[in-house]
Amino acid sequence: MENKKTNYQQKLKPVFRYLEANFKEPLNLQMVAEKAYLSPYHFHRIFKVVSGETLAGYLRRLKLEYAAQQLFYTQQSITEIALTLGFSSSQSFAKAIRQYFGLSASQIRNCTTPTDYRALLQKSKIGHLLHNNGNANHDEGRYAYQCDQQQEAITMKIETINNKLLAYIRVTGPYGEGYQQAIGKLYQWAALHSFEQGESLFIYHDNPEITPAEKCRTDICISVPEGTQVTQGIEIQPLPAGRYSSIRENITDKKQYRRCWEKLMSQIIEADLAIDERPCFEFYHHYDPQTEEADVSFYTAIK
Repeated sequence: MENKKTNYQQKLKPVFRYLEANFKEPLNLQMVAEKAYLSPYHFHRIFKVVSGETLAGYLRRLKLEYAAQQLFYTQQSITEIALTLGFSSSQSFAKAIRQYFGLSASQIRNCTTPTDYRALLQKSKIGHLLHNNGNANHDEGRYAYQCDQQQEAITMKIETINNKLLAYIRVTGPYGEGYQQAIGKLYQWAALHSFEQGESLFIYHDNPEITPAEKCRTDICISVPEGTQVTQGIEIQPLPAGRYSSIRENITDKKQYRRCWEKLMSQIIEADLAIDERPCFEFYHHYDPQTEEADVSFYTAIK
């Protein structure tokens, strides 16, 4: 008799999506395990093998990465952030921040510019760890959120975007790498269903200054009609409606991506706009695969 095979990456996909959306909430292990059709007994072992992290470590990382962003980019008090993330007190939260980053919550909160914030994270415990693990080239990465006040002016627009339904393939790994296979698979599927003229978006979920490169998540997306059904390996998600700040730029060199993200964040901060938790994304008006030149809008959610 042929052995039945199980694709555990596929089996745990609903678990990862649930945890990404609900990491701030109390964990119901039984319910989470059921999303993968596993018993709690087996779930922990399988989760660690697939993700490379324990469930507790995975949730802790998501919470503390979120906490660092909230401390710098919002005016929420340290106590409010702590309670939102399920810590019993600001003291236990401060201890967790110090253990993970080697910094105090106040050090992060007291950064006055994105450049200061970035420099602090690079010198932090996790920053040194990422550097030693081969992630030393984040300075040349495309998607760092920090900004350089000396760059040329780009006019920022504020737009309200309506709900869009997106078919997507998740790529986990260093930003800018491993996209071609996902793009090929997604557009091959789209062409079979006459969706290839849909809008093209790349959604980014992590800040590579504090998230290990191999854990950074990109969703390669194409807009599709309501009611679209997808095949295995392709998922469906809504693009959250709401207000976004954006800039549009013609890209002729990959290094421009990072500069555009930095400039957008700079102008958001200069305008005292409150950043929302919805993920940022790139909207591709045009892309030439031969020259890699592109006409791209960069979007960050604001309140």
